[in-house]
Amino acid sequence: MLHLSYRPEVEDDVVDAVAWYDDKRPGLGDEFLLEYLAGIRLIRDNPLLFHIAANGLRPCRLEQFSYIIHCNVDGNDILFVALMGGGRDDSALAHRNG
Repeated sequence: MLHLSYRPEVEDDVVDAVAWYDDKRPGLGDEFLLEYLAGIRLIRDNPLLFHIAANGLRPCRLEQFSYIIHCNVDGNDILFVALMGGGRDDSALAHRNG
């Protein structure tokens, strides 16, 4: 059985991204949130589908939005480490790598 957990910062990442998209167009944040949740389900259902990046995390790129879900898979444990804009430097993950 898989065990999913999240670093506390991930909630802030999601809230910030939803607010940013809602500022661009009302309702766009909801579309973003649906795609984010679909990404979480994809990782949950296929955790080894994503290659291990140089930072040791597995990145899952969202399809419509320029964001990446970063997670660590260790056996049956999946730790969601960050949700970051696709253009951001991975060095911002150094303090989160779980």
